Amino acid sequence: MWSKVILFVFFVNYGNSANILGLYFHAGKSHHILGEMLLKELARRGHNVTMASPFPLKEPFPNYTDIHLTGILEDQIARESMFMKMNKGHALVGVNDVLELTRAQTELTLNHTEMAKLLKSGTKFDVIIIDWFMNGAILMYGKLFNAPIIPIASHGTTHLANYIVGNPAPPSYIPNAMLPFPPNMTFFQRMVNGLVTIAYNVVGHTNAKYHQALLEKYFENAPSLDELKDTVALVLSNGHYSFESPRPFVPNVIPVGGFHVQKARKLPTDLQKYMDEAKHGVVYFSLGSNMKSVLLPKEKQQQILKAFAKIPHKVLWKWEDDNLENKPDNVLIRKWFPQNDILGHPNLKLFITHGGLLSTIEALHHGVPVLGIPIFGDQKANIPNAVSSGYAVQLELADLDEATLTKALDEILTNPKYQENAKKRSQLLHDQPMSPMDTAVFWVEHVIRHKGAPHLRNLGSYLPWYQYLMLDVALFVVLFLLVVVGIVGFVIRKICGCCCQRKSKEKRE
Repeated sequence: MWSKVILFVFFVNYGNSANILGLYFHAGKSHHILGEMLLKELARRGHNVTMASPFPLKEPFPNYTDIHLTGILEDQIARESMFMKMNKGHALVGVNDVLELTRAQTELTLNHTEMAKLLKSGTKFDVIIIDWFMNGAILMYGKLFNAPIIPIASHGTTHLANYIVGNPAPPSYIPNAMLPFPPNMTFFQRMVNGLVTIAYNVVGHTNAKYHQALLEKYFENAPSLDELKDTVALVLSNGHYSFESPRPFVPNVIPVGGFHVQKARKLPTDLQKYMDEAKHGVVYFSLGSNMKSVLLPKEKQQQILKAFAKIPHKVLWKWEDDNLENKPDNVLIRKWFPQNDILGHPNLKLFITHGGLLSTIEALHHGVPVLGIPIFGDQKANIPNAVSSGYAVQLELADLDEATLTKALDEILTNPKYQENAKKRSQLLHDQPMSPMDTAVFWVEHVIRHKGAPHLRNLGSYLPWYQYLMLDVALFVVLFLLVVVGIVGFVIRKICGCCCQRKSKEKRE
């Protein structure tokens, strides 16, 4: 009996299995984690998955084939000093560095021998899942493989995700992802938000021209980027109202924030013992995969250690070296920690983080309060948003020293409101009709079943920006009113002129 059921399930899955290509050329590990988690789940559910990326799996996985895009990770490592530079200044600082990085990685992908081999192999794909990060030319693979594309917006529901599908994002109440503004912005903040949004649109237009040139460099009769928008079926946004301010969504923007977070597993034996035996609890400190702690100025490293030495808690510090000078006894360093499993341990009291979106979501998933030290990019908006939600304290890197860190640690470790608010937000993230992963898988399979799901697209994504904003209509109305006013004025002047002439003639007579 059971053998028949198993055979039935096998053949149903086999019959419905699809060929799925994951294209994650960007060497940001946090971006890759999202793609890998979703593709592995699709492979578990019987689909045949091919993943092209700089991060091949260390161990084989059923139904999952790796294509190693060599040279891309090495290029990013050579540029890693840019991340510290981006900490200084306003929202546009570092944009050129990021653009150069993504342009170089896009070109390396378009020109990669492994991608050429894949194209020549004649392999057919039912859908392509890509990392969406200022890389418009990558949409060409939808055309080359004749397959719909699903971009995953690792940064959440920002302008990068919105414009590709025409999703509205009024700057009056939706802050730009690079700005530390609350949704209820002041007049000055709304003005700055509007100007920065315009500036990013200008940068986006310039970047689009660069990617168009890339297409024309590598492909004959290359289509325009506007034409390639037709390959985009929907966007999976790494967003959710539990950590993003509420905002509108068109049908083909699907919020799946938190789909990468798994149930915490038991830690390796030594770490499990370390955390279990922490009488006062544990503080976990990590600056993520791009920004490394070893890149901090040595003086700041020592100031941080002095502050840690003052607290009774044990500290886990993700430190990318074997040694750390003057390390106190309550600090344990390692080049890598199983972050999700640490955040899920009941003895963890605080997460000190750069505020990357994945780390912020993981902390929220497990109900852990945050001490945020934003370095660059959306981190400078994620942490203020967490502060306004009541589960975080913010500390600027420029202000980080023994005194400020000690004060921040004392505030968040002794005031129960941060823990309480983290738990409340965690409940919001968990209180959904379907898990984020089930939602993501459903919509991928929906696109496959409905051959690209053209019924989800809205016409706003095809309109030029001036039509989308109704500027052409506004200009017509203004010109029409000016013409009407001009004609009325002309008629009045003529009438007045005739009356004056008549009166003058009557006087003379």
